[in-house]
Amino acid sequence: MPTAIYDIFRYIKLYSPDGSTLEQRLEADNVNDSLKIRRGDGVSWNVPTVNPGATITVTVGFDTGGGLAMGAYYLDGVEQKPLTLARGSTYTFDQTDATNSSYGGYLSPLVFSNTADGAVSGAISGEEYTTGVTYLLDDVSVTKANYKLGFTGATTRQVKIELNDSAPTTFYYGSHDNIGQGGTITTTAGDDIMMINVDYDLDVPPGTTKIELTDVNAATTHVELSAAGGIQLTRKSGSEIEIGSFAVAEIDTLHTVTKRNAITTNQLYIQDIEVGNITSSTTEDGFVSPTSEFLGTGTVGDALRLAIDQREITSNTVTKTFTFNSKPSKGVLQYTVGYQLDSGTSATAVSASIQRFNGVTWTTLDTVSGVAGVPYEFSNLYNEADNSGGQYRVVFAISGNTGTITLELQAYYEIIEITDNPVLRTESGTGTVRTRDLAPLGVNDIGRGSEPYDNVYANTFHGHLQGTFDGEITGSVFADDSTQLVDAVNGYLTADVNVGSNPFTVTSSQFNTATTTSAINLNSTGNINVNATTGGFLNLIAENGTINIIAEGGNDIFIGTKADGTNTVYIDGNTGIDARSPFINNPIFAREGFVGDLKGSVFAIDDSSTVIDGNTGTVLGEVNNSQVTTANAEIGTFTDTVGTITAGNITGFKMMSDAYGTNGTSKLVDATANQIVGEVNADTNRTGALTIASDTSITMSGTGVIKFNNGVGVDANGKLSNVANAAQPITIASPVTLEKELRSSPGAQEKMLYTNVTTGTYAIDTTDTQNVYWNAPSGALVANFTGLETSTQRVRRVRIHIQQGSTAYIPSIEVNGVTQTPTDLGSVASTVSSLNIFEYTFYRTHTNTWEIYRQQVDGTLSLVDTQINGDLAFYSDDGATLAGTITNNNNRLEFLNEDGTRMMYFEDTQNYVQIDTALSVNGSQYVSTSKIQQGAGAAGDITIEPGATSGEVIIQGGLTAAGAFTGSRQTISGPGAINLTSLHTEITTTGADAYTLANGALGQMKIISMVVDGGDATITPTTLANGTTITFDAVHDNVTLIYGANGWLPIAVQNAVIA
Repeated sequence: MPTAIYDIFRYIKLYSPDGSTLEQRLEADNVNDSLKIRRGDGVSWNVPTVNPGATITVTVGFDTGGGLAMGAYYLDGVEQKPLTLARGSTYTFDQTDATNSSYGGYLSPLVFSNTADGAVSGAISGEEYTTGVTYLLDDVSVTKANYKLGFTGATTRQVKIELNDSAPTTFYYGSHDNIGQGGTITTTAGDDIMMINVDYDLDVPPGTTKIELTDVNAATTHVELSAAGGIQLTRKSGSEIEIGSFAVAEIDTLHTVTKRNAITTNQLYIQDIEVGNITSSTTEDGFVSPTSEFLGTGTVGDALRLAIDQREITSNTVTKTFTFNSKPSKGVLQYTVGYQLDSGTSATAVSASIQRFNGVTWTTLDTVSGVAGVPYEFSNLYNEADNSGGQYRVVFAISGNTGTITLELQAYYEIIEITDNPVLRTESGTGTVRTRDLAPLGVNDIGRGSEPYDNVYANTFHGHLQGTFDGEITGSVFADDSTQLVDAVNGYLTADVNVGSNPFTVTSSQFNTATTTSAINLNSTGNINVNATTGGFLNLIAENGTINIIAEGGNDIFIGTKADGTNTVYIDGNTGIDARSPFINNPIFAREGFVGDLKGSVFAIDDSSTVIDGNTGTVLGEVNNSQVTTANAEIGTFTDTVGTITAGNITGFKMMSDAYGTNGTSKLVDATANQIVGEVNADTNRTGALTIASDTSITMSGTGVIKFNNGVGVDANGKLSNVANAAQPITIASPVTLEKELRSSPGAQEKMLYTNVTTGTYAIDTTDTQNVYWNAPSGALVANFTGLETSTQRVRRVRIHIQQGSTAYIPSIEVNGVTQTPTDLGSVASTVSSLNIFEYTFYRTHTNTWEIYRQQVDGTLSLVDTQINGDLAFYSDDGATLAGTITNNNNRLEFLNEDGTRMMYFEDTQNYVQIDTALSVNGSQYVSTSKIQQGAGAAGDITIEPGATSGEVIIQGGLTAAGAFTGSRQTISGPGAINLTSLHTEITTTGADAYTLANGALGQMKIISMVVDGGDATITPTTLANGTTITFDAVHDNVTLIYGANGWLPIAVQNAVIA
């Protein structure tokens, strides 16, 4: 029994939440005081959920959590119920319910382990818990192995467990064969135990100084203190100990120091400072994608810490490693790592360390170890100097653990610079102070006349600028009345330039005005002089408008050269020069030629004759040029004998003389005879078709031919031919209408399209072919006919050739994707491994509907409901050689070979088939009138097998074997199941091995022998007529069994022990 609280303390004082008022006192006296404690907020108790000695009913049902096929355990009807059991008690898990051996087709024998699913067959981790565990089949104790082997055949199945005082605090129940079916078992001392879990900061390790506590029962308890961790112990007297602090070892940050006292009168010396919001940036601070082992991100207020399911270790011996990577930047890693052995837990060795990967190995930053029942931890900072951040890991190494060890890990990672809107930053190296906004606290100026700033950088400058300005102004400029003078956004000077009587000089190499829809005015009561200095041009350019130079007072506008006439005035107009009055006396010269529209008439210089009439839009003067390019040219007389007319339309053109080619000798046109005598060649440079129109016939004289690109042509005899290669066919791309008969010599060839098909829909373009060949279909086929002539009263025939495979198919049909049903002309059938030819006739009726007929034309004779009187003879494909005959002989159908010898016949009155000669099976095995035998010269076995794996070969009557009787053999090494499919099983043992033998079929024989003795072999048949087990202990031990009504009966035994 644990010691009660009043055996240790004289009384318990309960104070108000603020700790100032004593509200209740529980004394260890004869007066009954009551204390109510509510579960929660760190308070819990461990009470058994099952009465000691109780029987727990185990069933298997649907797995609602993961949907496992093998289901989940239900304890007393609750799925995967967590149990709390009292140590010192015995419990029975009853698996008699049939679901334990049948649900989902799986067996679910119960086992216990120290980890979840740790005892599953083939598990790679965990240990089976066997202390105090007993397996029972039909109330008889068996081993765990036999419990599993006899699980199906037993009437009752139970697992008992006796929990002694050393039983683990937590272990697990589960299936021997399957994972994910079980749950958790928690053990308690058997009484109601209350636990108060409180977080505390004060660490007082055990030491050598004792404090004695004596209760009212005169029981004395000693508490030992030690001087460690900055604590100094001084014994003042026999009953007094002074606890003091000396040389407190503390790792401080500026944050922790200022938290204790943020005000100082001392002078601070700081190399650089940065002032701003202290807030973690999740994109820069913290750790990269922590795994599910952690909670938090490692930023301020959200420490990286262990997930709840990672904080406790119950394994006996284990090394737990937790790895995490900082964000890729220099920064500071702050960490706290530790552990504590829970109450009642002991261990051989425990240590914790934090390590950093240096690119080659792991370097330890801090470490701590110990196995006392006190907290072990360390806290520190690490300055990460690598620009890409650091990779860290915390390693807990535990061995000899008997209970639960609680782990602790907290870590932060902060980059060096403040990233959230810094307002002040100093750079000592350059003597620079950087600020975001600079404003005086009152009406004071920033900077003084005696102490000015060297440089001031500001996004927005408010106030007066005094002194000399040397630098650039970036931003817009406004007048006192807020009128904008300079538009910095668009780069414009927006105000008037008014300098009074002073001259205004622009020394820039180019003066650009803003793009505007308003007028730009240069106003002066005097002259406005715009001069281009030596070597430059004066350019007045209107990109999208008009440049107006107007003399309002009726004065002249002079645009000219200097008096000496050495310069030229150039006027460039992108959109035209609009002369509102004629230019008189002086010519206009186009430096680069006129480009664009010319408005008005054009006159000759010498005689003022009209060259171009601007009113009628005609050229009246002579056109004398080597080349004239125009859309239309109306010419009365064309006299240039060397001119060239290209492109355009020639309308009403009369050629009064002969025309020759470029060599001057090749005559093209005979003007006297009104004939084209040159070659008419519509080559690739010609656009459009060459059309020859004539009201009379076109006659070709001589032996020449009409050629079309050296392809199809007409020869001198009027025959269509391939004039390039007479042996090649001619392709006619359009339908041909024949008004007379079509004669073909030597014959017509049709195009065949070959396709390897599988299954599905295949299109047949009837404009391309009327024959298709489909090879080896593997499924149903659909033929979709496209391109059929849709004019009424048209007929088209298409053939489909199908080389059938192991399954024969007749395709269904569609026309342009619409399903059609053909009318069969005669019997239509398909034959495996044969060539079938189906011909389809498409008739478009006068009502614009389809009538489709199908017939089979591959030569296959299909007789449906056909009566044949007389004999039926079969010939070879060429019709010359008789292959065989079927004849009717006195109501008996006889099959004769090619020489008339009867091979077999059907006897209709006796209902049997008589075979006169040997029957060949697969070319090597034969059935004659009296026996099954190999064919002449053939070798090998004759195998008779049932029709299915579960069938039998039944022989009615006696079985006589003229030769040896040989059965199949099974060899088995190590424990396992002896099969029922082999006559003989040979066993090789690898130890004390157990074997099973299921029930056989009535009359079945089984021979079992040992060939290698590696240990005793124990065979447990499901049903043994005269015992339970058969044991072999030496080579050549054997037994011959036959299965009867009472199970397996030994009929021959050599040195085997039947028990």
